[in-house]
Amino acid sequence: MTVLTPLIFRPSIAQRAAALLLFAGSWLVGVRGLMHLIQNMPRLLAMIRLAEVSDEPTWRLWTALVSSVAACGAGGVLLMLSLLFLLLIEGTQVLVDEVGLSVELGSIPGILGRRLGAGRLSWKQVASLEKGRFFFILRNGGEQAPEKNLEPLPKVTLRFLVVDHLDRLVLTILERSPNLRFEDRN
Repeated sequence: MTVLTPLIFRPSIAQRAAALLLFAGSWLVGVRGLMHLIQNMPRLLAMIRLAEVSDEPTWRLWTALVSSVAACGAGGVLLMLSLLFLLLIEGTQVLVDEVGLSVELGSIPGILGRRLGAGRLSWKQVASLEKGRFFFILRNGGEQAPEKNLEPLPKVTLRFLVVDHLDRLVLTILERSPNLRFEDRN
């Protein structure tokens, strides 16, 4: 393999289709729930006013109204997370060449992509490879530079969700990273 011909790892069509189906299904259910709330809001408000006029307790009606609005708010947060998940799956590319590897999140703006794990590491910088809760995580060591006058290298963390031929990518990382360390978590 030469520097001019890097290996490119992307999510497979099946992985991207599953992310798209999850996204579309959650949005359909979310929009239906929001429409149901909007349709029933005037009825709930009328029932609250009627209960106040007839001096009946209104705490159950207020509880139903507030819980419905809170459920729609929580559903909105989940919908935004499903959008982020789709963008992470669609835009992820892991490029491997002789110099190192880089993770690109093409569908996410630069600063947010960098915070979510886009970046580049040379093979000598790769110090750990681990499977997090959602992401595969590559970290550099942030070691001190050889000369005492220089500052330590900044901590770099690369993250990606899933790619096709993940076993081949992990084996390539294990073979080419001379400074890779494994910690015993027991």
